[in-house]
Amino acid sequence: MPDTCVDQLSCGTHAPLWLNGAHPRIEDGVVTRSVCGHWWNNCCGFQSNPIKVKACPGGYYVYEFVRPTVCYLAYCADVRNISINNHTVTPEPTLAAPAIFYLFGSAAGDTNNTAVEDGSSSVIQLLSPFLFFGRTYQQIYVNNNGHLTFNQASNEYVPYSFPANRSQDIIAGLWTDLDNRLRGVVSYHQYTSGNVLTRATRDINTHFPNLYFTASWVFVATWNKVAYYALTSTETSFQVILISGRNFSFILMNYGDIAVTGHPVQAGYDTINSTHYFVIPGSNNGSSISNLRNSSNVNVPGRWAFRVDGGSNSNKGNLTTHYHQFVHHHNVLYPEMILLRWPRELNAQKNKTN
Repeated sequence: MPDTCVDQLSCGTHAPLWLNGAHPRIEDGVVTRSVCGHWWNNCCGFQSNPIKVKACPGGYYVYEFVRPTVCYLAYCADVRNISINNHTVTPEPTLAAPAIFYLFGSAAGDTNNTAVEDGSSSVIQLLSPFLFFGRTYQQIYVNNNGHLTFNQASNEYVPYSFPANRSQDIIAGLWTDLDNRLRGVVSYHQYTSGNVLTRATRDINTHFPNLYFTASWVFVATWNKVAYYALTSTETSFQVILISGRNFSFILMNYGDIAVTGHPVQAGYDTINSTHYFVIPGSNNGSSISNLRNSSNVNVPGRWAFRVDGGSNSNKGNLTTHYHQFVHHHNVLYPEMILLRWPRELNAQKNKTN
C-alpha cells in the first residue's frame, strides 16, 4: 500500500486511500497508521478510519483494513515506484510490444503527449501531405482518448458510432475513455527516411500487392499500456500508422494487449458526412475488444490495413471488403473468412445484419 500521496481518480475510485505514515519495521510489530484520501487536490482531503499494519519476514506487509468512512473511498494497492521503508519497489517486467508494432518510445525519439485527462497533442505539422479520401491534410492531432483528428484537437471521451454523418474526418485506433495520467504513454513520431520507410514499403506491398508502392513518409502514433479512466490497473496498447507515397495513402492499425472495459469503444475511421467509413468488427463492444489482437483483414493477427487515398481499389463504393477473424481450434490459430459488402446504398441492409 502506498505511503505517499496518490493522485485522485486513480486505483479505480474517486479518492484513493494511502497510508499517512511510514511502513513499520519487523521489530515494530503491529502498528496503527492513519489513512488519507486524495480529493480536490488535497492529499488528505478525506481522512478515513485508521488501520493496522505489520511488517513480515520476506519483505511484505499485512494490513488489517476496516470499512472506509464513505463509499467512494477505496484502498490503493498500486505500489509501483513508491518508496517503502527507504527502498523503491520496482514493478515486475511486462511483456514486450508485439512484433507487428513499429518502433516507438524513447528508442524511436517519440514526442510524448502531456499526461492530461482527455488531452491531446499540440498541432503537428506534417512533413508530407496526407491524402484522406480526397482531402489533403498538412496537420494532425493525436488525442489521448485513442483517435486522430486533422482540423482540431478533440477531448471527446465517449465515441460516437460510425457512420456518424459528422463534419470531421477521424481515425480511431481505439476511441474510448483512456487516462494516461498514472499509467501508460501516448507518443508519436514521423519519418521521411530510414528503416521505418523500408519496413512500411514492405508491409504495404505485402498487404496490397501489384501497387509497386514506395513509402516516402510515415507517421506512427502509439498508445502504450494506457489505462482506462478510473481503472488504473488496466493496460491497453495499440498503434495507428499513416503511410504515404506518390498519390497513395494507407493506414495500419496494430493491436497488442487490449484490456476489457465497460466504456463505450469504437475502432475504424469515418469521414465528413460518412461518405467513407469502416468499423472493425467487434470494436464497438467493450466486452469483446480484447479479441482485436487476434483479428485482421490482412492475415496478420492484430493488424488491420486500409488504403485511404480514395483511388481505385480503396475501401469505398462497391468494393467488397473482406476480413479474417482468427479462431482457436485445438490450440491452433485458423483464419475464418467473412465477406462484407460495403456500398453506401446497402447501409440499411448492413446495419440489419450487424
